[in-house]
This record gives sequence, C-alpha cells and structure tokens, in this order.
Amino acid sequence: MLRFFSTILFFQFIFFKSFSQTTIPFAKESTTSETKIPIDSLSYIFTNTQELKDELETFNTFFKNANQKPLSVKENDKNTVILILDKNAKEEEYHIQLKRSNVEITGSESGVFYGLMSLFQWMTQSAEKEKIVLKDNIHDYPNFSWRGLHLDVCRHFFPTGFIKKYIDILAMHKMNTFHWHLTDDQGWRIEIKKYPLLTAVGSKRKESILEKNFDPYIGDKTPVEGFYTQEQIKDIVKYAALRHVTIVPEIEMPGHAQAALAAYPEFSCDKEPTEVWTQWGVSEKIFCSKDETIQFLKDVLDEVMELFPSQYIHIGGDEAPKNAWKKCPACQRNMKINHLKNENELQSYFIEQIDEYVTSKGKSIIGWDEILEGGLAQNAAVMSWRGEQGGIEAAKQHHHAVMSPGGYCYFDHYQDSSKSEPLAFGGFTPIEKVYAYNPIPKTLNPSEAQYILGAQGNLWSEYLQVSSQVEYMALPRMCALSEVLWTGEHRPGYENFKTRLKHHFNTLDKYQIYYSRVIYNIKADEKTTAKGKEIRLIAPFKEGQIFYTLDNNHPTTHSTFYQANSAIILPKNTTLKAQYFENNQAKSKIFIIKNENE
Repeated sequence: MLRFFSTILFFQFIFFKSFSQTTIPFAKESTTSETKIPIDSLSYIFTNTQELKDELETFNTFFKNANQKPLSVKENDKNTVILILDKNAKEEEYHIQLKRSNVEITGSESGVFYGLMSLFQWMTQSAEKEKIVLKDNIHDYPNFSWRGLHLDVCRHFFPTGFIKKYIDILAMHKMNTFHWHLTDDQGWRIEIKKYPLLTAVGSKRKESILEKNFDPYIGDKTPVEGFYTQEQIKDIVKYAALRHVTIVPEIEMPGHAQAALAAYPEFSCDKEPTEVWTQWGVSEKIFCSKDETIQFLKDVLDEVMELFPSQYIHIGGDEAPKNAWKKCPACQRNMKINHLKNENELQSYFIEQIDEYVTSKGKSIIGWDEILEGGLAQNAAVMSWRGEQGGIEAAKQHHHAVMSPGGYCYFDHYQDSSKSEPLAFGGFTPIEKVYAYNPIPKTLNPSEAQYILGAQGNLWSEYLQVSSQVEYMALPRMCALSEVLWTGEHRPGYENFKTRLKHHFNTLDKYQIYYSRVIYNIKADEKTTAKGKEIRLIAPFKEGQIFYTLDNNHPTTHSTFYQANSAIILPKNTTLKAQYFENNQAKSKIFIIKNENE
C-alpha cells in the first residue's frame, strides 16, 4: 500500500509540473519555458494600458467572488502579472510568457481577459499545500466564434445574482454568448414599458404541473412569478460585457406566446381571455398574423434592441401550432392576399416582417430551425436543435447557423442513468458524448462549413426550480462543450479531459458552484451464470480504489477491496453496493446491482 501511495504522489508531482495544461478548455499551443514560476509567488498585477483596466479589475473580482485574496494592483519588478495590449492580435487571441519571475499576458482586450481566466484557473485549481509551478509559454485562440450557453428563465425564474454568477461560469470557461430565454407560455420575464401588462399579468403563474402528472393534470399549487426590470437588464448587460460575454435575448414568436396573450388577448386569433400556462409542452395559443400583432411585436423589439447591444436577436420560431391560424379569418385573408400556399408559408411571412424590421435597425434575427419551414427569411440565422439538419440546410443556403442538437447539447437531459439523479425532462446526454461532439457536419464542404458559427448548450427549466439545480445540470457538461468549441480538433481526448476535470473541481468548489460528480461513477460488465450474476467493476480512474459490500450496508474503506478485473459472483436475492474512493474519501455515488429472485 505504501508503494501505491508513493506512486500517487509521484503522479501528482509530475502532473502539477505541467500545470499550465490543466486549463479547461485546453490551451491550443504550449512550449516549455526556460523560466519556472511558482504560482504562489505571484503577488502583483499591473498594466499601463487604459483599455485593459477593466480586465484587471474584473480578474480580481473573480478572486473576491471565490473568497480568495486578489492580486495587489502595483507595478513591480518581480512576482507580477503584466498585461499588454496587442492591437495586431486577432480577437480573443492571447499569449502567456514566463519572463524572470513575471507572467506576461499579451493579446486583444478579450484575449487578455481569457489569458487571465487561464491564470485564474491555475491559481485556484490547487488543493491546500500543493506547490504549483508554471513552466510553459502559451499561445491560445478559439476555434468557433459562438460559444454559448442558454438559460430558460420562464418555466422558473432566477434572480439577478444568479444570472451574474451564470455569466461568471461562462466567462471562466471562455464561453462568450449567453442566450437568455425571456418569454414563453409559462412566463414573460422582461419589462416592456409600452405594454406594462406583459409583466403585471404575464410574469405571474398560479402554479406549475406537479412533476409529470400530465393526464390527469395535477398542479403543485405553488405560484411562480418574477421579471427583470430594464434597469436590472442594463446592469446585467454591462456586467456581461466586462466579462466579454454577449447576451442574446429571446422573445418567442409566433408560438410559445400564451403568457403574452394572457396579458393582451387582442393579439391572439380568437381574442379570448386566457391565463399564463401552468403545463409544460406546447400550448395551442399563438400570435395572430394580423398587422396589429406585428406592430405590437415591433414595439416590443424596439425596447429589447435598445437594452441589448448584441448583433443577434433571437425570435424563437419553434413549435408554433397552426390550428388557430387555420380557423382565423384574418390569417386566412393574409394567406390569400400574399399568395401563401399554407400555414408554414404564413409563418415564414410572419418571420420575414420581423426580419426586415430588425435588419432595418442594424441587427439580425436568429431563430430555432423551424423558421426554415415555408422559406428562410433573407437575413436570418438558424439555431439547429432538432438534430443538425436545420444547420446543414441553413449553411447550404449560405445562412449562418449555430448548432444545438438535443442529443449533444441539451443539458436539461439526464447525465447519468442512475435512479438517484434528480427529476429531469428526459433524454440521456452523458458528458463523454458532449465532449465527442463536432459542430461541423461532415456533409458540409469547406465553403459551407464557414457558415457554422459554433454551438451552445441549452438548459430548459421545467424541472430546474432553484439555481443549484441549474449548476448541477450544466456542469461539468458545459466544461466539455467549452473545450469542443475553443480547442476544437486540438483537444487531447476524453481521458485527458477527465483527469484535468478532477483538478478543475477545486476551482468550482472555491466559486461555490454545485456540479455533478458523474465522472467518478463506477461502471460494470455483467453476465448471468449458473452460480448467479457475474460482475466486473470498472473504476473511473486508476489511482483510486473500489470497495464493496454484499450485505446491503454502505461501502467504506473497511469494506471488501475490489481487485481490478476480478469477478464478483452475485447470488440470487443479493445486492452489490460499491463505491469509488480516492485518498480515503468517497468520490462516487453508491453503485448498486441487485440479483433478485424472479
């Protein structure tokens, strides 16, 4: 056992000597420096460039938020992080060079910030008493321009403090786009001064469906309400900009409109009063295609575009049921006047009017891939969620696309098959599948592939009632996606990523981020024999140990030690409980297999 423990210490020593490559996402290029700098020797930070003052101050804010001592802002000959603006650097590109006892970070403004985020990780990934030495020079830059994460605040509302923390999480992983889903059937969350009922009525839901009790419907009798004032939004947009995160707001149309129509039913087809929807799924309520509705939405977008400086405005466009349009005289008249063959073309006509208006304001629309149906608006970009086909079609038509296929990028799906996982919407998207994703479909040629801006992870909040649940579902899958989008083909592989992630958890812990520990889970091969089930357990990492019981007690380090590749015979009516340990600490959930008498 002593020899085994010594091996672990040796492994850690070697690993931390290469600490500059523990970042997530993985740095593209590194070369060994002649200089070696102990990370705990860095005491000062300085720049003589006014444009980098915000980056410096924001970097120190990250330390304060992590309950760590920030660096002293002072010009010093040694032990200093020096920030240098390179106006010839590409956007988001940076260099880190070790010179004497100093660390120089050079790049564009955003590049210097990302270099600082690498440094922040190095300075917070170490456990107590570990001596970390920087030894590599770094040259780093992203593969994709759109590196995003989405959050639905309609099904459940999250306070401004958490929205800022969410932006911090994006920024420390070099993600640059926050897609803020602000309106839906279940709630309207943005103040629009011209239409105050949108928040006075549309932001309040009397209850939500209880778990998955759709038929018969059972409600939880718990009201949900909340919205963001325009002053709060301005503050959050400024906060995000300091972290080089662009916020893309989403205002859903023509479907997912029931909360808006609860406030202003005159913009529906039947004009009948309704309430903010309490169920999940797709409501039949939809904006009418008449001119008055289009003007209402233009008015809304005027205020939205004033608040958000982003180039793109997300207009939804997904899951728009057409039954109301089929019965609506105004919609049918629109189809006849404009020579539209069907309701899909009517939706395209609807979106085209919004596209023209947003374009006239110097911005562009992006919508879910259903906006392709009936014809794609002239300047629209597509967010492909129903697989990759929508993104492929957009790229072939020379329209920009962002990939967000459910099978790889929906982080409200289960990340573990264990029955102990919290209730989720459905699906199964494990972290290794996220890490394996390539946003560029093989069917695209190089000229078409350039229209793929990148990808993003999506978090729909039907079953995410509090912020800790959002964090748990997002991380560490977002860490994997960040490496896909930043490092691209240069990423070193899942096993390498998984090892780095163990040390990255120290940073997340210091930032009080609640994450899934799914990478520590035990896996197993099993087959049935005459003696019972034959089980072979697979440890997630070589340096740990598995202990197990067959008497229904929880495993401890005093339980039976599992020898790698050995077979455990599980007789009938027996339960195997196993757990993975490192340094005498339980890391995994308890893994359970039962051999019940049939």
